[in-house]
Amino acid sequence: MAPAGTPSEPDNAPFAPYVSRDGTRLTTVYATSWTYAPDGSADENRHPIHPAGLLKLGRLTTFYEQHADQLPQVLLRERLDPTTVAYHRWERTAASSVTAATLWYLTAPSGQILLALTLDVDAPLIACIPLLEDLHYADLTCDGVGLEQLAASRVGAATPGLLQERHQLVFRASPTPADVPSADTVQRVIYRADLPARPEHSSICLPDELNRRPTTTGALGPYVSLLTGHQDYVENAAFLSVVQAVASAARLREIQVLGDSYTRHFRNRSDGGARPHERRTLLEHITDALAHLELELGYSVETPADLATLIPSLRPTAYHTALYEAMGVTERAAKVSKSLARLGNSAAAELTSVQSAEQRSADRRRVRTVAAVTFVTTVTATLGLLFAFFGINSSEVDARRSIFDHAYAPVYALIASVLVLGFALYATLQAIDRTALRRNRAPLPTWHGTHRLLANELGGTVLNGTPIVSAVTPLAAPRPTPAPPPARQSADQ
Repeated sequence: MAPAGTPSEPDNAPFAPYVSRDGTRLTTVYATSWTYAPDGSADENRHPIHPAGLLKLGRLTTFYEQHADQLPQVLLRERLDPTTVAYHRWERTAASSVTAATLWYLTAPSGQILLALTLDVDAPLIACIPLLEDLHYADLTCDGVGLEQLAASRVGAATPGLLQERHQLVFRASPTPADVPSADTVQRVIYRADLPARPEHSSICLPDELNRRPTTTGALGPYVSLLTGHQDYVENAAFLSVVQAVASAARLREIQVLGDSYTRHFRNRSDGGARPHERRTLLEHITDALAHLELELGYSVETPADLATLIPSLRPTAYHTALYEAMGVTERAAKVSKSLARLGNSAAAELTSVQSAEQRSADRRRVRTVAAVTFVTTVTATLGLLFAFFGINSSEVDARRSIFDHAYAPVYALIASVLVLGFALYATLQAIDRTALRRNRAPLPTWHGTHRLLANELGGTVLNGTPIVSAVTPLAAPRPTPAPPPARQSADQ
């Protein structure tokens, strides 16, 4: 029996009929480590297809087409023979069987490739729980080939690349309020466990817009979403939202791992024997990487979380927002953004310190150069007077002797001594500066300095890793507390 639509015209014609499938539709979206090259270097046969050509988006088709560059697109869709698909936990029975299987290859605006497997199951919701478990862990094969290997061969990847981020969608029709699943059934499906639970201890999210009608249900968990009684365009919009959310979650984890790596690299650096140029090179590398990570965080995680700006529809946008919150993407993105900002501020402060050290080094070098040049210039002017002596006509200068005569050896020795003294003065000042730098340079890693700073400011103790008291050495007896000195008596007493 087909469900009645919501009338929008006097003749009660439905504007968007509700789904009327008899079974359950299960869709699992997997994140992958593969990336699509949108610059034209990819295979022409895998050019992205707009999802509106393959999915019924109803009145939202115009908006999805208008913002196609900011929404997921389809690379490839293939039909699988459901009889060739084998599962690990779930078994076909006379009352439950898979009637259709479709494998989707999609790409997010960031270039990430995602895999989605859709199964139409002729079974009630509770009977689909083992199948959901198999789909979540990709414990299934098609003609003896695993899902990862099959997908890798289709996209041309050398190695399998399914990541840990994934989300499942469960769609079902509910023509009457009696067909709406109970709260207990909802929690069993979302947690993929056919076990009772206490309703006061649950992380299931129930968006208001998805539960507004008496025949509709919308419940979300971190890994499974259950929607019953909605129209096709709502289900398909939810499918595209899951693709975006899974891609954002995967990219967020990669950004967080890279950010933590750069933080450890920055924190464990040792500036004791590093030159200012080497420190500057390290800081420039970290700063440049942070710029890329912050841009990717905004483009691949924070921007896709806002669908209401692109699609003016209550239920799709309500599901999209609730999905990002249920998966924890919004909260974790804010934390990662703050972590990257702190690391950037620390790198900028360290870079300022390096610039100050380089400026001081340049000032000292300029002082040495000026001192040596001034000395040489002053002495050279004096020697110029001495050489002018050879040009005068006097009895002290014998014209019959050569300028290289041994009689003038003291004069040349004086000139050489002046030059040597100039170079010696420069070398002495440089050695003094190097000694001062080594004296002020901390030989310990930076994090040692952090511990000592906290210990000095907060009154802690920094140990060197050597046990102070052996485990078998008895502790010394406590010393007796000395008696307090008698109070001073006043002068009149």
